[in-house]
Parts: sequence; structure tokens; C-alpha cells
Amino acid sequence: MRFSENRTIAFIVLAVCVLVSVFGLGGMGLARERGRVLTVYDRGTDASLSTRHSMDAYLDAAAESAQLMVSEAQLHMDASATIETVAQLSENVAEQADTNARYEAYSALKTAVDKLYNAMYDAAKGDAFTNFKMAYDDFWGYDDMIRHDDYGKLAAGYNSLISGFPGSIVAGVTGQSALNTFGG
Repeated sequence: MRFSENRTIAFIVLAVCVLVSVFGLGGMGLARERGRVLTVYDRGTDASLSTRHSMDAYLDAAAESAQLMVSEAQLHMDASATIETVAQLSENVAEQADTNARYEAYSALKTAVDKLYNAMYDAAKGDAFTNFKMAYDDFWGYDDMIRHDDYGKLAAGYNSLISGFPGSIVAGVTGQSALNTFGG
């Protein structure tokens, strides 16, 4: 009996080759891509600082801008739940140790900041609103920096790889999960 004449053995060999290619080599490819993206997150690129450090700086600055908005709002508005919410959420951003947890707190802060802006706009006019508006613009400037960091694009590309076939199967088998894109 020759190997080429036995279709069952040929099919088994083919199936093993396909499985090794998809799960073995594909898993290494996904792991390599994930490692490349996480290197940008931890060390940065030649053109930018690490995302971990810049993200922490952006989140700290955004929390400080929110605190300035709270201070200005307290000067020109009666006490409100919105002011307290922004104050608590900005403190929450500053207190979190993990970048993912800080970003989640920051995401909640963005909605509260917009509500505070609308309330302050209705309550204060002229020069009283100017300082608040500057802090508000700074806050959204940091949001723009977060969304346009190179890491977000790389993480979105990796997430796209593991969301299709066979990437989702390979990622599931090898325990790889989606990366946080931080709005990018």
C-alpha cells in the first residue's frame, strides 16, 4: 500500500497540517502582533513617548481641568449634583492605579463635564464663564490627544485581527483578548 493511494491517511495528514498552520503559526503571529502593540504601549515609538506614560499624563491633566471647572462652577452657581458628580469622578480618575480603570472613570467624567458645561453656560455669562471655558477646552484637548495616540490605531488593528476568522478561534485557544484602544 502506498501513501498516495490511501485517501484516509492523506486527509488526516492534510487536516493536521492545516491545524498546525492555523493554530500553531497563526497563534505565534497573533502573539507577535500583540507583543508589538504592547511594546508601543510600554516603550513608545521613535516619534512618541510610551502610551502608558502619555496616557497617565493626559488623564491627570484632564482630571485637573475638571477640578478647575468645578472650582469655577462653585463660584458662579448654586451647589448642584452635577458639580459634585464632576468633582467625584475627577478624583476617581486621579485615584485609580490601573490605566484601564482610569480610562473607564475618565469616560464617565466626559459625560458629566458636558452636563456641567451646559449648566454653567446657563448660569454664568461674560468673564465669569471665560475661565471655565478655558478649562473646558483644555479638558477636550486632552481627550483629542488620547484619541489620536498611535497606540489606539495599532490596538484597533490587532482587535480587528482577532475578531475575524480564524483569528477569533486562534485568540480564544491561545487566551488572547482584545486590547483597550482608549477611544482611538
